[in-house]
Amino acid sequence: MVGDKFNSNKDIESELYALIHTILNVYEKFEEGVINNNFFRRTVKNAIRELLTFNFLLDERKIDLSLLLKKMNFVEQYYRAIGIINKLSSLEFAGNESDLIDRSINSRKISSTVLELPGITLEITSSFITLMDALKLKGLHESELIDKLFRELKKNMKRFPGMDDLRIKIKKVYQYTLSKSKSEDRGKSSSEEIVDEIYQIFKEFQSKLTLKA
Repeated sequence: MVGDKFNSNKDIESELYALIHTILNVYEKFEEGVINNNFFRRTVKNAIRELLTFNFLLDERKIDLSLLLKKMNFVEQYYRAIGIINKLSSLEFAGNESDLIDRSINSRKISSTVLELPGITLEITSSFITLMDALKLKGLHESELIDKLFRELKKNMKRFPGMDDLRIKIKKVYQYTLSKSKSEDRGKSSSEEIVDEIYQIFKEFQSKLTLKA
């Protein structure tokens, strides 16, 4: 698992080197016909997941990826691997396996996503927490505020690939919240019920990222 071996800067560099060369080497073997298509897809899919997790950990440790690549003299290899990922944008990364890449995402978005996901993750986490806090403190009586926070959460979730199932769940909770805010049943129990639903979705989001046990 990425992160378990991060005891020094040298370990971080070695991990990045290994991840990138996994993608480069498996692509070369696939092009030569040494490995079949299924093995190639599985290997790259796993490498992408590890690479995304690697980026989250860099962000936690306040390490700039671009500076790290320059220090390692590894920029060309890194973006060659990203180019391979771009070519594979039509691969099926099944949501049932909690993968982080959605098959409908275009190649440009994949390459930028690898670099931007840690920041997007923090924004989504903040959106979840702010929305739940607002519902706890204000309830359903502050409908305009709740509506604004729901829209912000939906917008941020849209930026994260492979989360279609969670976006659908958020949309359903949002619609239910709208109906409740317009009814006479706007008491504390209703807002607590909605908070519980949002919290379950938040836990699923964290689980997909494997940021929580």
